[in-house]
Amino acid sequence: MTDFSDSGSRIMDKTIHLSEAVAEMDNEDIESVFELDRCEGWIKEKDLQRVALQFPDYLLKNAPAVAKGLGTRLSREVFILGDTSYGECCVDEVAAEHLNADGIIHFGHTCLTPSQRLPVLYVFTIKHIDTAALGASLRKKFCEDLDILMIYDVEYDHALRNFSLQDWRGRIVVGEPIDATKPLAEGCIRKFGRQFQVSSLDELKNFKVVYVTSEARESVKIYNFLFSFSGSEFYVYDKNGLDLATRSVQKQLMKRYFLIEKTKDAERIGILVGTLGVANFNDIISRLRSLIKKSGKKSYTFLVGKLNPQKLANFPEVEVFVLVACPETSFPDSSEFFQSVVTPYELEIALNSSREWGGQYYTDFRDLLSGGEGYLEPGAEHGEDEAGDHNHEPDVSLVTGRVRAGGLAQNYNGNGELMTI
Repeated sequence: MTDFSDSGSRIMDKTIHLSEAVAEMDNEDIESVFELDRCEGWIKEKDLQRVALQFPDYLLKNAPAVAKGLGTRLSREVFILGDTSYGECCVDEVAAEHLNADGIIHFGHTCLTPSQRLPVLYVFTIKHIDTAALGASLRKKFCEDLDILMIYDVEYDHALRNFSLQDWRGRIVVGEPIDATKPLAEGCIRKFGRQFQVSSLDELKNFKVVYVTSEARESVKIYNFLFSFSGSEFYVYDKNGLDLATRSVQKQLMKRYFLIEKTKDAERIGILVGTLGVANFNDIISRLRSLIKKSGKKSYTFLVGKLNPQKLANFPEVEVFVLVACPETSFPDSSEFFQSVVTPYELEIALNSSREWGGQYYTDFRDLLSGGEGYLEPGAEHGEDEAGDHNHEPDVSLVTGRVRAGGLAQNYNGNGELMTI
């Protein structure tokens, strides 16, 4: 059972699991794993004077050595960011700008979503992986004429970027991390911050998807890929070998559709700002506010930082929250939350009649904006009558069985007031 208040003891008692690959390193390892030569060159090229270094928890042990190594090479100010404002995978521009940084170097795992303002250098670091064992697992699990799509955590980029299997008759397409500021190679598409050598996502429909990770198979970040390839067989390769994802895609999608139906029933919807660093976050917030208002519902905007049940429990009158965050942190474990938490895409399915359930699932909110691959104009039912009120056709709730009357809040003229919690 979740308490309505948080004593803070969970932070003091939190256990940080250090990566075996980087827990103990000498100076040579530090220079190699954290690419100090590349960092030095980037800082000089950009002519930066105050550079923030961002580390995930599992790399904090090495942060002082990295900062010292860069400090001895440069006559510039280099400092370590403390606890991140949002997810560790996102660049923390907020904390960096508070300290007047003019650039950020992000180390370790990242979601690869582009930042808003400051120049960023990603250093993926290195985690060991036995590519021979991975290849043997693929040969054992699949016929050699099958097509495979491989996606991996960025820490394995050093080993898997050019992965291939000798004499494999099918295609092996590898999603290679790519800088958002760099142009794509010819004949490639960009998705999840990665480059895929295909002409479109439709080309991957019949591929077996293999996700290589060091995270637990129950990690919520897997949803970013699992839902995006919901029509494909999805496998996870980790220290325990290669197996089907433990989470059933169809079962998880049924749970998400239940949340969509609850969103249709809701009269008051909270917009949770779960990032201030991801590009275009202001644009999607404006779109969500407009969509909620046109649907005859009330919206409230909350700047929440890191999400927990205690924060949201302070607003019991809000029936559903929609979380604006990066794709990897958009699916929090909501089993302890008192209200449902949906994604911008799921809110659009609930409120935009032009969008139907069952098509491509969009985990990145930028796909829903004008120019994005999943952009759709609001449906015709969101028109206005002669009095200026919004018209909504009634329908039947699949949760309560009751008729949902249109225009539940036609006289609401608020703009989604911002609250910081």
